[in-house]
Amino acid sequence: MTPTATTQLSASTGVRVSKTTITLPTYPIWDYLVEHVDPLYNIPVFYFNRLDYEAAAPIPDPVEYTGVVLENEYLKLTFLPELGGRLYSAISKPTGQEIFYHNPVIKPSRYGVLQPWEANWWLATGGMEWAYPTQEHGYRWGVPWDYRVTQTDTGATINLSDTAPERVGVEVDVTLPADSAAFTVAPRLVNGTSETVPVQFWLNAALALDSPSMSPRTQFIVPVDNIIVHSRGEAGWAVPEAGEESPWPLNGQTDLIDYSQWANYLGFFAPNLKAPFMGAYNPDTNMGVVRLIEPGAVPGNKLFAFGLPFPDRSYTDDDSQYFEIWGGANTGFWSEDDIDLPPGETLQWQESWWPLAGLGGITWANRQAAIHIDQTGDTYELSLLVPRPQHSKVTVLAGQSPILTESFSANPAEPLRWDFSLSDTDTPIRVKLEDDSGTPLLNYCTDC
Repeated sequence: MTPTATTQLSASTGVRVSKTTITLPTYPIWDYLVEHVDPLYNIPVFYFNRLDYEAAAPIPDPVEYTGVVLENEYLKLTFLPELGGRLYSAISKPTGQEIFYHNPVIKPSRYGVLQPWEANWWLATGGMEWAYPTQEHGYRWGVPWDYRVTQTDTGATINLSDTAPERVGVEVDVTLPADSAAFTVAPRLVNGTSETVPVQFWLNAALALDSPSMSPRTQFIVPVDNIIVHSRGEAGWAVPEAGEESPWPLNGQTDLIDYSQWANYLGFFAPNLKAPFMGAYNPDTNMGVVRLIEPGAVPGNKLFAFGLPFPDRSYTDDDSQYFEIWGGANTGFWSEDDIDLPPGETLQWQESWWPLAGLGGITWANRQAAIHIDQTGDTYELSLLVPRPQHSKVTVLAGQSPILTESFSANPAEPLRWDFSLSDTDTPIRVKLEDDSGTPLLNYCTDC
């Protein structure tokens, strides 16, 4: 099985498109797959013969995969169409830092939705995958997808597709603008069958934020008051059972923002974002990422991370760990969250992802800017990144009193910083950004 490719090139575009070869040690997974068809969706599903696979005591061999690269001045994206059409790599070019987790081997895990469990072989390869038509990782993460690339003067788009007549199928457009350090993702599922079917449709990013393995100091930024637990480890803490709500970020004495305080693994849904983003930050590498999505645009927002002592590392060969940020059309993974999709109808949405290199943390973000406010006593440092080059004005107010007003020019390659002091540290701080015409770009207030 090989993906089909169509590439249209324009010499005037600010995004360069190229192909590369990525060699990855790979276990002989495909020798032990048996194809079935799910009659509900009319989709080929590959079941894993784990008994014969383990009896053969397999070892990985180097395999060459074709990578499709989109890059501009600020960002380099690499896709692996042969492995589920995944977005494998996203590198911030000014610093050379990678946001995604990369498993050093392509290896069948024990995770997935197939029954019996021995039939599962989900690949914890890393990068961003497209999960459908069932909950969790779906069916189509480890098979070749087709792709085509189009370019214009303003950017380039890769269309990744897993479709066929009279079945449920998906296309995903990933667009890299010529002048931006952020990229957009536009997934679209279509029911090509003749019956109404229950579907789940998600994207899932496995992340480590410029580290071979997830840092114990990772911070999770999820702007909600409550989360809904999907799964959790039993020992070590009092997080509620699956399906129950927990306050965020404080659960008892545990600050769930701080991964080093997690006693066990946890997956949760955050269906009611109060801000246009969710994200994570690695203090060890000063690397962060935000998923930019307007509140209410789609209900599906999920985060999962292994606990630090999580014993099952069988998905890899080097004990590395990662965390996952999900976005989707469904509120959760349970059957009551399925969407009944009539024949010929579609599910689709659009969101953006932005690697944040050197910001120092994440306090607030939207499609125009990201900021971090760091406080030490009565001294504050405001850091700012922009996704596109811009000329703007920043105003910082303590209560109603301006304490900083400055026009600036910024580009995505380097954060800007301002220092200021405040004698009354209980006073709310407001940060406002405006463009040259006075149009608001960002308006954030602490404790307002």
